[in-house]
Amino acid sequence: MSSIDFHTRYRSATAVPFTEDKTYVNIAPSPLLQPYIRCFWGSACSFNPHESSIYGHILIIPDTCFDLMLIKNHRTGRIKHIFLGLNNCPVLDSWDEQDKKISIFAVRFPMWAMNCISRLPMEGTLNKAVPSGDIFPSIEELCEKIFEEPLFNRRMLIAEAYIKKLMRTDEISLPFFDGVDYILRQKGTGTLKQLARHLCYSERQVQRIFLDAVGTTPKQLMSLVRYQSVWQELVALRNIDYMNIVCRYGYTDQSHFISDFKKYHSVTPREAVRIMLE
Repeated sequence: MSSIDFHTRYRSATAVPFTEDKTYVNIAPSPLLQPYIRCFWGSACSFNPHESSIYGHILIIPDTCFDLMLIKNHRTGRIKHIFLGLNNCPVLDSWDEQDKKISIFAVRFPMWAMNCISRLPMEGTLNKAVPSGDIFPSIEELCEKIFEEPLFNRRMLIAEAYIKKLMRTDEISLPFFDGVDYILRQKGTGTLKQLARHLCYSERQVQRIFLDAVGTTPKQLMSLVRYQSVWQELVALRNIDYMNIVCRYGYTDQSHFISDFKKYHSVTPREAVRIMLE
């Protein structure tokens, strides 16, 4: 595998990154897969999501990640699998009425990882839940193996072995990864023109490269990375220095920063920190 180190510089955060109980665990992968998997998450027991304080109408913010979700309905025995593309707007989590006793096992992939795993284009997956069978071969067999194992840590080992077989790091799009490196180093503050100049491609070519790899334009991705970089900083510091953020992240003024943050988080930065700490 290649020596991608993006995960050491950029670690996406959810709206409530410190929340955990038996219905929601969040565990890092083995060191070898940490560049390509943000975390494994799901439930260590069956539960009713409609009665859960974690799953019931929780705020989901753009985290620049893809998710593969495996969900077993213990009342019907049915297992469904879905692939969630990147999202660029906040939503409230919701569940089907029949989902009252379920188990979840999910893999969260950072935005660059799918280019190492699947050759299928990601265009059309933005803000979408799509069938995962075309992207992940033999997914039905994986589902059966995962839910035959009662322990979450053992499920992780099964999933890691499966994902390792899919890895194709020798076939990655080098312009895309060079572009991701540039965007992360700039913390999303660059422009499409600057990115195209850095990659020595036309702006149209850069648009196509990113739509294929992540399902969104480089301009939109840069905006999401800037928002997430700010949020990761607020999560770490639990404090807001508005003028410092405005200066370092290229916002026009404090009002511009707050407006941009609310677009992705639905609340102001101060309210977001308060919700995170509740």
